Amino acid sequence: MSNKSNNTKKNIIDASLQLFADKGYQVVTMKDICDRCGLSRGGLYRYFSSTKELFIAMLDGDIDDDIKAVKQAIEQKVPAKVIFEHYLDHEKNAIFSDNKGLFFAAHEFAFAEPEQRAYFDKRVALSVDLLGNLFRYGQETGEFKHFDSSIVAAHIIYFFDGLKTSSSVLTVNEEMVDQQLTIIKGMVI
Repeated sequence: MSNKSNNTKKNIIDASLQLFADKGYQVVTMKDICDRCGLSRGGLYRYFSSTKELFIAMLDGDIDDDIKAVKQAIEQKVPAKVIFEHYLDHEKNAIFSDNKGLFFAAHEFAFAEPEQRAYFDKRVALSVDLLGNLFRYGQETGEFKHFDSSIVAAHIIYFFDGLKTSSSVLTVNEEMVDQQLTIIKGMVI
């Protein structure tokens, strides 16, 4: 794909993100996306054949970006505590984001598209692996306690997933989140 095509595809994904966050997965139509992006149906279908394909591309981009960022930071020898603080800040910001409805939409997607259950299992495994690698790096540098990195990583991934999903329907305040982050840091540092 050319740079122009890649940019168009990225613009479609970026514009659709807010639609999914606002409306949920099942309500968004290809027409909604065409309207939001200012594309004809043919223009949109050149890049994505369905809302399902677009939603998966959006989710893939998110996890791929996280993996690249952490891997690059470790290769550059950024202190593990700094990377972990950045990770926690990123997750906290997601909880209070205007796009927090997107996390609910992701669960809606999993229920609406049951054949995608393996896809979500893979995403969780990639996230656990990503955080586990960061923990092992921090243990090697002496910045983190010694613990089973995979178990703690899974705990943190499930914790944030639940909190981000719940934040779209429950009142979640910053003080409560900060208290939870203090507990998480105590497990790791």
